[in-house]
Amino acid sequence: MPAALGCLFLCFFWVKTRAQTPTYYGQVQPILLANCTPCHRPGGGAPFPVLTCEDATNRASFIAHVTARRYMPPWFADPDFRSFHNQKILTNAEIETLRQWAGGGAPCGIPLGEVAVLQQDFEKNHPAPDQEVPMQQPFTIPGNNTEQFRIFILPTGTKEERYVQGIRFQPGNLELAHHARLMLDTTHLLRSDDGSEAGDTATQFTRLGVRLASQFWNGWVPGNFGEFYPDGFAKKLPANADIVLNMHYSPSPVPATDQSSVKLWFAPKPPERLVKPFILDENWIVNQPFVIPADTVVSFFLRSPPIPTDISLLSVLPHMHLLGKSFKAYALTPDNDVILLIKIDDWNFKWQMTYQFEHLLKLPKGTVVYAEAVYDNTAANPANPHNPPRETTYGWATFNEMMNLIFEYVDYREGDEGLSLFEKF
Repeated sequence: MPAALGCLFLCFFWVKTRAQTPTYYGQVQPILLANCTPCHRPGGGAPFPVLTCEDATNRASFIAHVTARRYMPPWFADPDFRSFHNQKILTNAEIETLRQWAGGGAPCGIPLGEVAVLQQDFEKNHPAPDQEVPMQQPFTIPGNNTEQFRIFILPTGTKEERYVQGIRFQPGNLELAHHARLMLDTTHLLRSDDGSEAGDTATQFTRLGVRLASQFWNGWVPGNFGEFYPDGFAKKLPANADIVLNMHYSPSPVPATDQSSVKLWFAPKPPERLVKPFILDENWIVNQPFVIPADTVVSFFLRSPPIPTDISLLSVLPHMHLLGKSFKAYALTPDNDVILLIKIDDWNFKWQMTYQFEHLLKLPKGTVVYAEAVYDNTAANPANPHNPPRETTYGWATFNEMMNLIFEYVDYREGDEGLSLFEKF
């Protein structure tokens, strides 16, 4: 082959290869916007943003690596068992696109004009909250590299019963706030527990056995950016209720502070449809007692009473601690139809999400909900908080265990099966 012709061939091959390499603006940005930037953005829950080509190019190899391993985006529910509205799972083709882009030098390509960014900030798309309820005082996170599980009491001070159409937990320290569970108390007996360790036997909560007005009112993990129900739907906030915040902080090598808050949007009038919690806990386990012996892998089975009326489910949240291995839930109707609810084969304590159904999911009157959970209390479980393993029972602390299945629902109406309440964030 003549030298000139060979050079022309190589140049043509190089241009053709570059043309086939995905670019940020051409193929990569839509993938990141849909699946990553809700967390990976300035002020988001992730440690770095990927909103611009420069942001993403600086992390191109890392992005390709963690997506190829399916470590990111985090999603643990089995999509073949049940798909969800807020599901974030990359297709094989999307993963291959990211791999080719990173391997081809992560080119930016040509911007195609203004790109509509998905809804990434709850408050940009809604009016200012009607009330913000902060922690009573800043909390100092010790710089001793230990996880912190703390209880905070946030008095709302509302004069009368209100109905909440929107709710958003706002972490004050995005780097160390890991997840939070919001509950409601109307007794005011827990106010001296503010700042105490979760599970501490000296707390009023433990000593008095206080019955909460709501064992689960809202939950937050990075990636959950609030709930805002359409007109006519809302959840109840009792008059002068205290928000009980169960907060998990990641370890820190240096002292830091946090003063998180809860932002509330009130419905202008009582809702036509009240959003209510349906909670199954350890009391509904059929193979009692709820004790996990050391050096064992054990399963527990939970069964609800028959549901007294037709209901429509909005969301589901399974909950276990560090010994959790897997979780599955389904429902059996009076006609013996099986309704699949959720299946998590590889439980991850650090990523506990509220899974939103694609459409309201009807459970007919008389339906029974079943759940199966596996716990690994052996040295082979790298998350085991005890070495050597110890017998573990129920409790709020991370070294205890729980088995919860938490739903939000409304009373059923004809046509609910085609209705989706949640917005995309």
